[in-house]
Amino acid sequence: MKLNVQAIFKSIDGEVNGFDGAGQLSIFIRLKGCNLKCKYCDTTYANNFEPANWMTIDEVVDLVFSSGTKPKIKKITITGGEPSLQGDALVPLIKKLLFLGYLITVETNGSLMPISQFLFIRPVMRDVRFVVDFKLPSSGMTKYMNSLAFSNLRKIDVIKFVISDEEDYNYAKMLIQEHSNWIAKKVFSPALDNLNYQYNCNGVAIEGASYFEMAWPRQLAEMMIRDKVDAQFSLQIHKVLWPRAKEER
Repeated sequence: MKLNVQAIFKSIDGEVNGFDGAGQLSIFIRLKGCNLKCKYCDTTYANNFEPANWMTIDEVVDLVFSSGTKPKIKKITITGGEPSLQGDALVPLIKKLLFLGYLITVETNGSLMPISQFLFIRPVMRDVRFVVDFKLPSSGMTKYMNSLAFSNLRKIDVIKFVISDEEDYNYAKMLIQEHSNWIAKKVFSPALDNLNYQYNCNGVAIEGASYFEMAWPRQLAEMMIRDKVDAQFSLQIHKVLWPRAKEER
């Protein structure tokens, strides 16, 4: 049994992950292939299944273990692409990683029902968290969302809303109000796609002096405060730290 792997790398969890929050050291397993085409996607290089990079479960585990030893990084983030598309091989991978003592976050979109594939792993399921992304209107993928992918989540899981504008914001608020059966934690994450640079007196960009224009994240936070939204604000730390990274950071 094999997985089509884009990359395995060390970084920090830049967003909420169902455990102790953003900023934890984590080993990322990024899988290839996605069933959606979000307009704001920042990992398009992982959306295609080709060129394939097939690895056995043991090969993935060996690379994870060698990446995170001395001392051991205890957190793993499985992302994509869309990891649920490789669910048949993903389940035994998760079981093996849990046996080795890792904490695991699975990042997935809300078009599928990822948690249903993992019910039989209990009781060790307490060491797995699902972060399920509800695709709002700015993504162009809202029509593909499956409400069962969210109603099946637990309180320890996360529903993430990537919010690009006020239409997204109002849509997310409406969803929270209408779906009281969605018991997972709700998170509002501002889309960070407006990158500016600092320039010297000659109009030349200063090396290493880039920063995100925070007008939209600040506006989103202020709207949440004003409306007393029952959700957590989450800024993508990795995009602030490494704004020009093209692939894995």
